Formats: sequence, C-alpha cells, structure tokens
Amino acid sequence: MRTLRFITFSRPTSLLAAQHRGFLEEEGLRLEIDDAKGSRSQMEGLAEGRWELAHTNADNVMKFRQNGHDQFFIFFVLDLGMAQKVIVQPDVMSWEDLRGRAVGVDAADSGYAFVLYDLLRRSGLTPDDYEVKALGATAYRLQGLREGEIAAGLLSHHHEVAALADGFRILEDTRDVFPGMPGVTGVTTTDWAERNQEALHGYARALWRAFHWTQEPANREDVVRVVMEARGMDEEAATELVAIEFEARTAAVTTIEAMEASLAETATLRATYTGHEPEGYFRPEVMRAVLGSG
Repeated sequence: MRTLRFITFSRPTSLLAAQHRGFLEEEGLRLEIDDAKGSRSQMEGLAEGRWELAHTNADNVMKFRQNGHDQFFIFFVLDLGMAQKVIVQPDVMSWEDLRGRAVGVDAADSGYAFVLYDLLRRSGLTPDDYEVKALGATAYRLQGLREGEIAAGLLSHHHEVAALADGFRILEDTRDVFPGMPGVTGVTTTDWAERNQEALHGYARALWRAFHWTQEPANREDVVRVVMEARGMDEEAATELVAIEFEARTAAVTTIEAMEASLAETATLRATYTGHEPEGYFRPEVMRAVLGSG
C-alpha cells in the first residue's frame, strides 16, 4: 500500500468516500492528509515536495503559474459549484451594510477573493467602499467573524453549519451567481506526475469513482454513514451536512469538455481583475486515461 502526501482546504464527501469505502485501497493507495491553512503555504509546500497532491481553488494554480511556477497543473474537476456562501454578521441585512467594513478572504489576490469582489461589485460597492483582510482558510474566516474582525466572508459548507449555529447569517449563495465554477479540483506538479503516473492515475480514478458513488440516490444512507464515521458525527448532524453539501453543488462533471469550460470561467474572472489571461493550467491527459479505462 502506497501512502500519498495530500493537502486540502476541505474534506468533501467524495474524498471521505474514497477513503472509507475502499476506492483508494483498491488502487493500492492511502492518504496522509494535511489541512491547508492558506493557499500560499499550500502551493509553496506542493512546489517543495512537502505534499504530492492537493485539492485547491483553480485560481490558486493560475496565480502561481502567472508568477512563474508553471510546474502546477490541474488534472480533474469533479463537480460544479464552489460550495461557499457569503456569511455575514447578524446585523448585515444587505450588501450596502458592508460599506466601510472589512471582508475576509484567504489571499487578497487569488482564490475565491475575486468571487467575493465580483459579488460586491455587482451589488454596487467599489474597492474603496470596504476593507479586505487576508485571513487564510475558511476556519480562520469563521474565527474572524466570531471575533468581530470582519463583517463578511465566504465559508465552505462544513463551516457554514457552525456559523449559522453561532447566529451568523447567509447573505448570498455563490451557486446562484457562479453556477458553472469548478468545485473539487485536483492539482499536482509536472515533475511528480511524470515520475508517478500510475499513482496519479490511481488517485484520479479512485476519486472519480467515489464521487459518482456519492451521487447515486440509492447510496444516500451509506453516504451519511461515511460522513458519520469519518467526522465523528451523529446521524442527524451528518445528514444535515450531506444535504448542505449536495445542495451547494450545481452539477456533476462527466466530460473533459465540461472540466475545461468550468476552468475557463475561473480564468475569465482572474483576467477581469488582474489583466492576465491564464493558460496551460489544465492537463486533460490524466482524465483521458481514467475515462478510457472506465
């Protein structure tokens, strides 16, 4: 059994299923998982070989490639929808209530920051109307809300549950505005991929199978049990979390063309805010091999 060093911001049900339903084991693989504290440390660690594989926002790959790190590439997108919502302080009832206040992001110039900026722009706020605080991963943005450091931030589904329990509220669901953006996105480096093709294909195959297993309505009870086991939750909490995650996704990705189209949306948003047109960020040959063997 080979252990792959892996880093991710969140642990979606597809990843939990790959671990706890034997999909990775069937490929002779297991994961040593670290939780990302921020995109910069995640990507730098991937470049240094501290980790071999990552799930991250597609824009992080585009940013680092733009800055000369062209070894990074995306090898799959499993679904559409970012599973992130704009969570705000209880007194924020509209976008206008964010005027003159701070919003929290991972990094100010990458990732979902551009999504938040675009939502603010669509609501009539300019960059001069709010302050941006780079806090890191969603756990730190939730902490920023709790400490009153920020008035708003994008949170992933598992932190959303905690935030709502604490009295914070949802201002906007990103799926309503950006339904075609990539969800779970797999990333690695060209050097590692060339030396470890079998492991890379095995990982991609296991996640692809696990994801589609989770999408079968007949498997929903088993999916809840996976979440219960993996997260140490009771059945009620696990059922709620699975429902929120599934509702946050807009579609499963079934073709390479759909992967390319979703990544192009991220690239367009980056180009809008940076003036740089990303290129070379996706290598479809990994999924061609996986789908060809299916």
